[in-house]
Amino acid sequence: MFEFSRLRCLLGLWIALAPAAASAQDASGNPSLNLSPAARSPVGESLSATPWYDADQNQLIPITVVPRRDDSVNRESRWLPKAPAIQAKSKANANPTTGNASTLFGSGFTLSNLFGWLFLVSMVIVIVGLIVYAIGRAEVKLASAESESGGAAHGKLPDQQTLERMKHLPPELRRTDVNLRSECERLMQAEEYDKAIILLLGHQLLLLDKYGLLRLARGKTNGKYVRETHSHDASCAAWLRQTADAFEHSYFGRHEIGNDVFARLWEQNREMEHLALTHGAPH
Repeated sequence: MFEFSRLRCLLGLWIALAPAAASAQDASGNPSLNLSPAARSPVGESLSATPWYDADQNQLIPITVVPRRDDSVNRESRWLPKAPAIQAKSKANANPTTGNASTLFGSGFTLSNLFGWLFLVSMVIVIVGLIVYAIGRAEVKLASAESESGGAAHGKLPDQQTLERMKHLPPELRRTDVNLRSECERLMQAEEYDKAIILLLGHQLLLLDKYGLLRLARGKTNGKYVRETHSHDASCAAWLRQTADAFEHSYFGRHEIGNDVFARLWEQNREMEHLALTHGAPH
């Protein structure tokens, strides 16, 4: 717009000066010597200093103007190629069955992803189940061991496994019709210590065999059982030795057992039952 305004000004000056220049040229063949008053005016002098005016020819120099065309439709366009995302979308539209073959419901979740997650969840469930089963089994074993060791006080009869162990006891210690511990406690309360000591020794031998501190076998002596127990636990071996000595003094030597002696043996039997549990599960 600025160039067009200047062009209009130059055209106006040329129109104003053209008649004077023409009359001066007609008056004499040298136009530079016969300039019109308008050419010698301050305007003419100022035009002679511009690149659009030829002072020798006393005329304006024509200017070639190339009009510019503005593309208003694509003015905001960056003239860039299409984005890759648009091209990928066009390919997917051209072949719609390709993308749906490996996904589920168009969500991008493939069958391999589904099987992978199912396998992972299954493994977690199996591991948790095994841990719960192991803990539950350990608690059941502990509860059964405690009930077997302390349940004799409630007068339960020997089970089949205990009856099999009793076959290896000396004949004088075999009592299959009663629970040895509960019957021993009843005889102790009745102060029949000579009968109670027989059952107490049989109960301790069965207990130590059950938890693997000794192995019952026919022909073994009490001293052999004490030495075998000592290799596993010295305290249990010492308590078994005292019980065996009291049994031999009473059964073979016909000596009476005092109340304080049997009370001490019974207290040691309680400690032996508790200590035997620490050696593991019953055999």
